[in-house]
Amino acid sequence: MLAVLAVGGLVGVPLAGATSPGRDGRIAYARKDPAGHWQVWVASARLSGAKRLTNGRADSGWPVWSPDGKKIAFDSSRTDPAPGDSKHINDVFVMKADGSKVRKLTGSKGASADAAWSPDGSHIAFDADRGHYPARQGIYVMDASGRNLRRVTRLPAHYANDLAPRFSPNGKRLVFTRYRGTGRAEKAALFTVPLDGTRLHRLTSFSIHAGDADWSPDGTRIVFEAYPSPNSYGDVYVVSARGGHPVNLTRNPVGQAGSADPVWSPDGHKILFLDNRRVNGIARTGLATIKPDGSARHFISGTNVEAHQPDWESIH
Repeated sequence: MLAVLAVGGLVGVPLAGATSPGRDGRIAYARKDPAGHWQVWVASARLSGAKRLTNGRADSGWPVWSPDGKKIAFDSSRTDPAPGDSKHINDVFVMKADGSKVRKLTGSKGASADAAWSPDGSHIAFDADRGHYPARQGIYVMDASGRNLRRVTRLPAHYANDLAPRFSPNGKRLVFTRYRGTGRAEKAALFTVPLDGTRLHRLTSFSIHAGDADWSPDGTRIVFEAYPSPNSYGDVYVVSARGGHPVNLTRNPVGQAGSADPVWSPDGHKILFLDNRRVNGIARTGLATIKPDGSARHFISGTNVEAHQPDWESIH
């Protein structure tokens, strides 16, 4: 479930637990290694001292910090015995924050991805098809040990996927993206749902193709990416956690710039995201921040780095 950044914009379906309230710590993200495989990296909040945590001839990504900052959950295709065939195997893993003691949490049954920690660190939500798509595709929750798996959502007829869950700061609800259609006809909207799967609530229309969402630390707002037109390379939006009119923070020129993978900073003052645009006539790609009101947009580093699916460690 890894997004791809192409020259000139963001393409594919960029995907991204709620950011735990606290002070802003390190940033985990996915970036390609010299062989072209996605790997998990960790760097300071200024993107200095970057360290690669995963290796191998497989894609690993979607890193998310545990609330105490001691572990990182991620997904990887390293367990797929035949990567070239049509049967895709992907699993959710957990490791220590230094990359050691990697442990597989899911059962190598189809695609399991997009992990998110509950605020107390006791549970992990993720999307999966359990090897039986579409009948068993949906959002699942398990203990942080990988035990006691339970299903939260089920796909309605004629819908494609439920992806990228995130826990609310109080741990009672999940936000996720529901897709319908395929190819150029594909559309997506954000939904929230309690952990028992009842009282599903749609936050956005399908028309803006919303996805990759994160709760504000106070639980009142949700930031997400969206593709409001067929030629859009992506924008960052904010909407009330109850729904309503989404506000476009980035307002990228269509076909000229793109933004994706947004997450809230632990202190609630900034939004971190992958940005791709021209600054003073120079093409720039990398992690950037913007205030929730759309002001103070800037790249963190002066070096172009294609870093996807960032997550911000919270220091308590």
